[in-house]
Amino acid sequence: MGIAERRQSEKNARIKRILDSAAVIFRKKGFRDATIENIAAHAQISKGIIYHYFKSKADLYFCLVQPPLDDLIKRLKNIAKDKLDRPDNKINRHAQAVYEFYIKNKDAYDLLTKYNEEEYSKLLPEERLLVFKRMMRDGTGQVEASIKEGVAQGIFKDINSYAAAVIFWSVFIGMMQFHENRMTQGKKDYREESLKYIQIIIDGLKRK
Repeated sequence: MGIAERRQSEKNARIKRILDSAAVIFRKKGFRDATIENIAAHAQISKGIIYHYFKSKADLYFCLVQPPLDDLIKRLKNIAKDKLDRPDNKINRHAQAVYEFYIKNKDAYDLLTKYNEEEYSKLLPEERLLVFKRMMRDGTGQVEASIKEGVAQGIFKDINSYAAAVIFWSVFIGMMQFHENRMTQGKKDYREESLKYIQIIIDGLKRK
């Protein structure tokens, strides 16, 4: 192995060590309470080495959660492309897919739904920020495609499919956040039951 290959191998090993330690700390403490200091201590390296490879805690976390985010986007795309299903049922399936992602990957869901371009541009390198923006567009785009299909088939009203998709996700995210706030007050968890009421939105899209 040459010098260049050995250096690349050592770099890859350091990055893997950081990511493995980050996964342990994030899983133990959650995104909010985890610190770069925790991760550095677990990996037995300095904070400076972590910041050499990752711009911020959010940048490091994004590298860990990108695979499940990619899986979610693929699932939404497969739903939108399903020619055997009705567009109105696809909307329900989109909501179910995101809900399952939300339950299994809560911190990743928060990272996705609390996106703020000005703030995130300081936390993520440009190349990862572009990936993040693409994921945001893709998520909305798959619902938009399903709504557009429903309009073309005469199932839905002749509406702006993009605006409808944005509003749909806004309502869905709002419901999840509202119930989270209620749960902090010790009230009943209605998050899963809220999925049933997505049908009200879908019925509103339909032609009479």
